[in-house]
Amino acid sequence: MLEPVRETQDPGDGASLVLAVADYAATFTVSRDSALATARCCLIDALGRGFEALRIPECVSRVGPLVPGALMPGGARVPGTSLELEPSQAAFCIGVMLGRPADSDRWLGSSRPRGTDPLAPILAAADYQARRCIMEGKAPPTVRDILAAIVKALEIQSVLAPADGDHGAPGNELLRSARVTAGTIAAALLGGSSGQIVRAAIHASLDGEMILPEDDRHPFGRGHWAAADTLGRGVRHACQATAIGCPRSLTSADLESVDLADGILGARALAGTPPSSPRGRFGTGLIDRLGSSQGAADLAQLTTGFRAAVDSCFPPRQAERVKALFAAPQRLDDMPVNELMAALVANGARQR
Repeated sequence: MLEPVRETQDPGDGASLVLAVADYAATFTVSRDSALATARCCLIDALGRGFEALRIPECVSRVGPLVPGALMPGGARVPGTSLELEPSQAAFCIGVMLGRPADSDRWLGSSRPRGTDPLAPILAAADYQARRCIMEGKAPPTVRDILAAIVKALEIQSVLAPADGDHGAPGNELLRSARVTAGTIAAALLGGSSGQIVRAAIHASLDGEMILPEDDRHPFGRGHWAAADTLGRGVRHACQATAIGCPRSLTSADLESVDLADGILGARALAGTPPSSPRGRFGTGLIDRLGSSQGAADLAQLTTGFRAAVDSCFPPRQAERVKALFAAPQRLDDMPVNELMAALVANGARQR
């Protein structure tokens, strides 16, 4: 076995984008209420769209275990269903639900790649980690941790993804940015060390892609399936990097792979950034711009759409409890993730 050499390098000392991404995911604190409030709107928007998608047979047929009966009691739950799955398959299922094209993507659809992408790995990893913490007698992550992860994921994805208007950027580069974001954020939510988060980012960046058609406009076509699949693969890399027995520090082989991953990711993402400070690209810029672009009418429309989606997915009494929960932000933010996901379990006839 290779001898661990260090936890991470200081991202400020070099131009490593991978190390900067991992450091941001592991150490950056999202403390501003405005950023968390916008992230909460993103969460509500995504859940509402997911509940609506469960009414579409083409979506429901793709939401389930990898093979019939392969459930995981105590695993990650899929909102709006009774499914408990291992985290990577749960992320895939949630990605299928959230990737449905919408008539109005005010909160999440305007960013490139899709702003809904990070929600699938975040919900899957956070719920699994929360349930594991409960079994081990530890404090579980709260919804506030989910909101902070949303801020970080959107920021990472905005830096890694090809810029708007870059018509030469193939769809596979968008998938790679989503996969690296999923792996990095999921590893952080799973309690990974800085070295393990770096390793998850490396593996996600070096992973291959599906060959996508140039124009796939079908709402549940190959491109839609590939987008959900890449999120599940990102979570799988995170689970492997943080598994019991895996080194918590980087090995010499990992450090060599950092350079390879930087070569894949860095050319576009570091464009226009001083080589000595890739870390400076990360903060809360995207979530701030997203929040400032919305008004009271947008918030009212978001709330109305979410309430309607909840009514369509849950029995009346449960629907009222869910709507009351999301109408109380302070109570919601302090709630353990496992309790939120338990409130979103649906066992009625609406689900497969």
